Amino acid sequence: MDLKHLRTLVAIAERGTFAAAGEALGLTQSAVSLHVKTLEADLGAVLFDRARRPP
Repeated sequence: MDLKHLRTLVAIAERGTFAAAGEALGLTQSAVSLHVKTLEADLGAVLFDRARRPP
């Protein structure tokens, strides 16, 4: 588990979208998605419901 992946997770939770988190962290949306997928693989759990859009 990498600290930058955890920072990405926190940014998503605070900002509500992968795109907004990426913008805040200076990452592309695809890089944010990769961080989440890596964390999910490390933890063996789904962290976000990607089918649902925030209100």
